Amino acid sequence: MKLKPLSLAALVVVSSAAHAQSSVTLYGTIDTAVAYFSNQKGTHGSGGTFQMVSGTLTGDNWGLKGNEDLGGGLSAIFNLQAGFNVNNGEAGQGGRMFGRTAMVGLADKSFGTVT
Repeated sequence: MKLKPLSLAALVVVSSAAHAQSSVTLYGTIDTAVAYFSNQKGTHGSGGTFQMVSGTLTGDNWGLKGNEDLGGGLSAIFNLQAGFNVNNGEAGQGGRMFGRTAMVGLADKSFGTVT
């Protein structure tokens, strides 16, 4: 009876060592600012108004990118990126999930990359 747990532990160690190296990165940008608009009436009917503005320089986005080593110098690669409005949480690019970038491909150390 004591032999079964030991053999199971050895099987787990061997199977985890057989997996190839892979990586996944979660990244993003939040770009927001407070802007003054002199051509809009404020809350008291005169002057300008201050507003929070989303995506003033780069646009708000988040994404996942990574690779999976397939062996022999070949890797599967991907990049998925979505835009959003930080002020209200609405999805960018017309509501499409990963509307900024959706890419998969293969990368080979000798022959290059196909996406």
